[in-house]
Amino acid sequence: MRIALYMISKVIPLCVSTITMWLIVPMSILAQDRTTKVTDKNSVERELEIITITARRVEESVQKAPISVSVIGEQELERAGLDSFDMVLSKVPNASRSGGIGGSLQGLISIRGISTLVRTVGIETGVGMYVDGVYIGRPENFNFDLIDINRIEVLRGPQGAVFGKNTIAGAINIITNVPEDDFEAEISAQYGNYNNIRLRGKLSGAVGSNLSASAVVNYHHRDGYVDNAFADAPDLDNANLTSTRGKVRYQPSNNIDVVLTADLLKEQSNPSFFEVSDVEFITDPSEETPFTVNSDQPNFLNRDIWGLSISTSVNFENAKWTTLLSNRGTAFDAGLDEDKLPVRYFDENYSSNTKFSSIETRYQASLNQYIDYNIGLYYFNQNAQNNFYFALGDFLTGIPGLEPPITLTSSVETNSLAVFFNTMSSLTTKLSLEVGGRYVSEYKDAIHIQNDQTGIFGTTDFQLSRTDTDFSPIISISYLTNNDAIIFGRYAEGFKSAGFNTDFVSKGANLEVEPEQAKSIEAGVKLSSFNGMMDSYLSIFHTRYNNLQLSQVAGSAVSLNNAAKAEISGLEVDFKALLGDYFDVFGSIGYLDANYKDFPGCPSAESNPSTAQSNCAGKYLNLAPKWTMSLGLQFIYPLKNSTIEYITRLDWNYRSKVFFDPQNEKRLSGKSHQLSNFRLGLVDEQWELFLWFNNVFNKEYVNFSDDRSAIFIYTTKAYGPPRTYGITFKYKF
Repeated sequence: MRIALYMISKVIPLCVSTITMWLIVPMSILAQDRTTKVTDKNSVERELEIITITARRVEESVQKAPISVSVIGEQELERAGLDSFDMVLSKVPNASRSGGIGGSLQGLISIRGISTLVRTVGIETGVGMYVDGVYIGRPENFNFDLIDINRIEVLRGPQGAVFGKNTIAGAINIITNVPEDDFEAEISAQYGNYNNIRLRGKLSGAVGSNLSASAVVNYHHRDGYVDNAFADAPDLDNANLTSTRGKVRYQPSNNIDVVLTADLLKEQSNPSFFEVSDVEFITDPSEETPFTVNSDQPNFLNRDIWGLSISTSVNFENAKWTTLLSNRGTAFDAGLDEDKLPVRYFDENYSSNTKFSSIETRYQASLNQYIDYNIGLYYFNQNAQNNFYFALGDFLTGIPGLEPPITLTSSVETNSLAVFFNTMSSLTTKLSLEVGGRYVSEYKDAIHIQNDQTGIFGTTDFQLSRTDTDFSPIISISYLTNNDAIIFGRYAEGFKSAGFNTDFVSKGANLEVEPEQAKSIEAGVKLSSFNGMMDSYLSIFHTRYNNLQLSQVAGSAVSLNNAAKAEISGLEVDFKALLGDYFDVFGSIGYLDANYKDFPGCPSAESNPSTAQSNCAGKYLNLAPKWTMSLGLQFIYPLKNSTIEYITRLDWNYRSKVFFDPQNEKRLSGKSHQLSNFRLGLVDEQWELFLWFNNVFNKEYVNFSDDRSAIFIYTTKAYGPPRTYGITFKYKF
């Protein structure tokens, strides 16, 4: 009741100014496919195509699903040139992704103001990413090229009942294409500034009786756009990545479908990870010049990701039984010149090796004509290891060759077992009720050995283990109005198990954190109007977090704490409309009021830890922009007496100011920024040709920053990409 009253008093007034615009501007959920028909008069009859999603583990129309989800379809990914998750999330309200190490290895994704800095194996993200139903594990797996994607579903708010593992903030559900009997082949080539080369190829079709297969290959190379002034050293933030995915599909009958999937990614690149500002003892022009370093030590990332899964689906008369088995692994080695300056100051090497497997089986059936249900079991096992080597350079010791090291060796084993259910009932022809829940028991065993010969942090080691249990329910009710609008209300809880501080630990530091728990309530409406020419979605929500886990690079070490209480209220709008014969308008609006309500012992990122505040109550949450907005305009014109379409597209997005530390220091923040992308091209039935520009106005912005004053580096900054441009050609055989 208190949550409901809070929504009435705080959230609903936020909608008043927005709702007027929402009713005026044509909008839709981000369902991207459309149908067109060219008439004799060269005009076009169009309507938004109904998009089927599986966000609730059942197939349903995105416009009828009573859940906060944004969908980016295959055609939208291609038309907008969305190759990475930061570009995808820029179209989603109240969602964003940070940069630097956070983008390369730590997968720092924020949904509805919740993000987790995942530096080591002791802590996990609160956003679960799934590919074809398989949880893909730790965030170093998040950074990959989007190839042969059918659609991406971004679910906001706790998804513990249906998806389970690490979805307290939300879930990203990626569905790739499955092979069909029809032969399909295509190639694409891209070239742009910074010697950007991207090559892709795909083959798909029948290979035998009841047997089909597909294979996709992707190669991406780009020179670095961070200039390294040190002699003969490579520029940083380049790309050198190859990925592939293969599928074999066996359908011995209309009722049985078996899909075997294997994927592999290999990367050998030179990320900058971050740039430095205000380093003690040294003054260098690169410290205050964006996209410039003077790094004498190597910065590199060698990363391998592989996966194997098998999915079986058996259909009965009124039921479906699905089983999904997977085995995945990740290994990377990285080198980081901490100071980015031409001296042997600090040097860091770290590696990680993770192997995990999962089994999920679920049974979906109709109890009668009014009640459908879904029950299942889920098991997850993970073994993750980290090794850090951090050397104090001879510039600081004053003795050539004397470089005392700090070594960290950490491992965490996780075993998680869950049982879940979901029921969807038709109370009347217009009123529906959903009730679900998941019970999980998760065991973790952590080992951490820290050997410090520098005296900066001290030597320590520990072994901790624990089991956490939780039941996360979901209840939603939806009503179908006479004009086919869906009005819904939803209550959901989320859970993320305990974490361990397997980072640079100072004496007396907190070694573990309690599990996170979230309670969320939201209300929304989805409209489809003007004979399918306009779709729209609006929701308001309020979330209460207990024991929010916060990993923070602070002045004295890396801290790991629970923020006792945090509250988030907000508003979300998705919209799209087909205007006339040739214009599309689409976009999103997100608003957040995200604050710590009680955070005793809030860590300081100041160089002097004595300035730490006793409580960060009232401060904004990390990586929680108050406003997120996107707007797109697309013009599609069929050339007369031709099958060719001319396409012009402009995409704009805005993110307001964010803070990267709980004390909301100005130097550790990112200013508001807006970015524009532009594309124009020609599309035929067999080929496509696009000229594109990203970050057209070359806006400079910081998307991550932290404090490393324990090693005399007072501020680091990671910048978003500069302006890029190029041309892409695609041909279908």
